[in-house]
Formats: sequence, C-alpha cells, structure tokens
Amino acid sequence: MSQITVQILNGMCCGFGNCAALCPEVFALDYDTNRTRILPDAPLANYAAAISKAASECPTQAIFFSASGGQARASHG
Repeated sequence: MSQITVQILNGMCCGFGNCAALCPEVFALDYDTNRTRILPDAPLANYAAAISKAASECPTQAIFFSASGGQARASHG
C-alpha cells in the first residue's frame, strides 16, 4: 500500500471547493472558515488518483500531495 501525504496550505486556500467536488471522500469545505479541510481518517491511499487530480486543478495551488516517498507536488506542477 502506498504512503500518501496530503497538505492544504490554508493561507493559499480560497475555498473554491473544487477539491471537495472532485474527492468528497477526502476533502470538505468548512463554511465557517471558507477553507477546505482534509477529513479525519480519510482513506487517502484509496483515493490517490482523485487527490492528485484535485491538487492539479486547485486554482490557488494550495494542495500538496506525495505518494510512496515521492517528492511533494503542488497543484499545477
């Protein structure tokens, strides 16, 4: 099983919610803060492809994703 790491840089997150729409099993929009959060105990390894897509489509590049010891990737690159 892959080791998956996901981080959201809240200072960069503007709460567009694209990630929550693409992968609601992992991401949720917090309407109080207008920021996305990672759901506790989310099965990250099961949704690695969707997390990667969410990171690549984040309009503010706020999601960092790494898998199996790979380097962290910011969205859009």
